[in-house]
Amino acid sequence: MIRTQVYIPDDKYNELQLMTAMGHGTFSELFREGIDEVIKKKRAKQPKDFDALKDFAGILKGGPKDLSKNMDYYLYDEPYQK
Repeated sequence: MIRTQVYIPDDKYNELQLMTAMGHGTFSELFREGIDEVIKKKRAKQPKDFDALKDFAGILKGGPKDLSKNMDYYLYDEPYQK
């Protein structure tokens, strides 16, 4: 686990302290449960076929088809020919 420091509003802190006093778990456990819920909620909104790398690579469409073969040409020769 990684130790971190966060700032939370007073009312949320007081509510967690109350829940701790009522025996719903420790402050840290409740805080981690909340984080888990946020992660689940955000992941549920992502499309099932989401792949960040593929989506990023899709941005790069339209380049030369022979880029891997002629990388040096596109990096060093072409820009200086203009």
